[in-house]
Amino acid sequence: MKNKNIKGVRLIVAAMVLFFIVFVIIRLYFEESKNFSPLALKGSTLIFGLWIIIILFGLTFLFILARNILKMYLENNQSGTGHSFKNKLVFFFIAFSLVPTLLLFIFATDVISQSIEQWFKTPIENIMHNVEDVKKNYYGKINEDLEHFSGLIAAMIQQKRMYTDENKIFLQNKLKEKMLEYKLDVVNIYKNKNEVFAIFNPRIPMQEYKNLPLNIVYRGLGGAGFTTIDTLKTGELIRNGVAFDITQGDKMLIITGKYFPESYTRSLNALAGMVSKHSQMRVLRDPVKNTYILLFLFITILIIFSASWLGFYLAKGITVPIEKLVLATAEIAKGNLDVRIDYKAKDEFNTLINEFNRMAFDLKENRDKLNRRTIELRHRRSITETILKNITSGVMALNASGEIIAINPEAARMLSLDMEVVARKNFAAVISETIYQDIHVLIRKAFETRFKLIEKEIDVKLKGKYINLAVKITQLRNPINNRFAGLLVVLTDLTELIKAQRMLVWREVAKRIAHEIKNPLTPIQISSQRILRSLDQPPDKFRSIVEDSLNIISQELASIKNLAEEFANFARLPEIKFSQGDINEILEKLLTVYTSIYQNVQFKVKLDVELPSLVKLDVEQIKRVLVNVLDNALEIIGKEGEIEISTSYNGESKFITIEIADNGPGISDEDKQKVFMPYFSKKSSGTGLGLAIAHNIVEEHNGLISITDNHPQGARFIIELPA
Repeated sequence: MKNKNIKGVRLIVAAMVLFFIVFVIIRLYFEESKNFSPLALKGSTLIFGLWIIIILFGLTFLFILARNILKMYLENNQSGTGHSFKNKLVFFFIAFSLVPTLLLFIFATDVISQSIEQWFKTPIENIMHNVEDVKKNYYGKINEDLEHFSGLIAAMIQQKRMYTDENKIFLQNKLKEKMLEYKLDVVNIYKNKNEVFAIFNPRIPMQEYKNLPLNIVYRGLGGAGFTTIDTLKTGELIRNGVAFDITQGDKMLIITGKYFPESYTRSLNALAGMVSKHSQMRVLRDPVKNTYILLFLFITILIIFSASWLGFYLAKGITVPIEKLVLATAEIAKGNLDVRIDYKAKDEFNTLINEFNRMAFDLKENRDKLNRRTIELRHRRSITETILKNITSGVMALNASGEIIAINPEAARMLSLDMEVVARKNFAAVISETIYQDIHVLIRKAFETRFKLIEKEIDVKLKGKYINLAVKITQLRNPINNRFAGLLVVLTDLTELIKAQRMLVWREVAKRIAHEIKNPLTPIQISSQRILRSLDQPPDKFRSIVEDSLNIISQELASIKNLAEEFANFARLPEIKFSQGDINEILEKLLTVYTSIYQNVQFKVKLDVELPSLVKLDVEQIKRVLVNVLDNALEIIGKEGEIEISTSYNGESKFITIEIADNGPGISDEDKQKVFMPYFSKKSSGTGLGLAIAHNIVEEHNGLISITDNHPQGARFIIELPA
């Protein structure tokens, strides 16, 4: 291994020395060929040396190429991985360099031959004439630029009236700026025949500078354009002028100039000399052409040699890491995640091997984590299935498409379904709209409105008897992106519970009725006894006692009648009769009555004009809800206060919201839980049925009614109805 490294170093050093020699020879040739020297064009020693180098390179290239191809052939016959890739890579590099390089050589030699032929065929007389044209065009372009700059400066002075005495310093500064901007060397300002300013670039030789003759100045002031070329010892100064009127009878002349050192004019003269030299070189046409073709041939062979050597070198450096990667990958595919590559490569292959080892390590870690997670999930799933099988509530999970993805035995029993048959089927095909209409409607509503929670009690006829179900529908959300993932439907059989509650409620009602009736019966009894005791009284006094007692009896009987009506209304609310109604219109009519009665109460009304004009509802029942809520708010705030009424519409959920807020003392958190329960009242004269009736009516409309705190004080009732 050590001998191979030493041999490789020697070859690299030898190649570098040889390349340096070739570089020096080519450099010398090009330096001499710049001036068409005889050494470059006629030196047979230099050309012969180039041919020797090209032949040596060619033989070396063929030897190395043949040796490496033979070596690849022998390796290819042996079993192993990576040899096919190595062969393709080497041949790719050789072909990639050989084809375009040969095409470039053929094209370049043809271009060189044609260019040299055209070069020497160019008539010298035409070149001489063209040199003169170039000179005229050169000076013409300079004259146009100066005339343009003079015009720009003149326009600036004339527009901003810089020719006045008070602007003299400002004008001088501006001229200096424009000299730098336009790259001028001279700027002269004449007012009539007198020179006002003369600004010069420091590079102008002032000892050779000459002022413009007066006849040129007068000519410029007269409006005739002019251009002057002053030949100095070290170069040429070209000037151009533009005049304009400043006041009546006064004119101003702007003169700009550029200075060109002798090197500029010397180039034009040198061009003419090159033309004459060109005619002398006509006899050297073939040596020049052959020499350049020879150089291109040398570069072609050098490129092919370098590309082939690079291909062998890269192929050798790539094959071993790839072979180890292939073997390690095969082990990974077999499931052996403990495999590691113990090899020090270079550059990106070293990074690739390190990343492969890291990948194998991560795969092993992730597989172990996955196994542990799988065991944990199986355990949790077993616990969940056990819970679902043993809970008394029915549970059913739907995905975002409405398919049943899970159902427990209790839900299947309640709905008379087969757990295996309904799996992965759409709820609409399983939960019949005719048999389970209420459940079907609630699930469809949950999908359409995407409410987070829907709760309702329904009656379902199953196997010939009615059962009462509490349906609770909750959204399922993807924990990663929080997108809607489906619904969780929980069914609870409340039949026995409701029976017990009804018995308890009727007992409570009986006690409440007895208590409420007992209160007015006491004064009735006392009044009757008073009448009996006064039978012996004189007629006038007896009449007075009877009238007072009968008035008391009449009042208490009216109280009993009112109490009976309240209980009757709550016990048998009229059936909902849906029609088309306008929420805003209902509120406006009610508020017209309330504002006329409660003139000391401030009503703040904010009705949403975007509300749907016609909504499916029972107008009289909704009016009753609003009256009960408004009456409750008015009783709380007293004779003076503030009530805020507003409506709004949610286009996404398609629900109308009515909010009624007061600035009263508010409702405690404990009472908020009871406020919609029957017979709950904080008032001595109240029956506790008004808000309970309102709650039942809103539920019959598939809506919601709730209560929250109003800020800064008071209570806020929120009624939500489907549009």
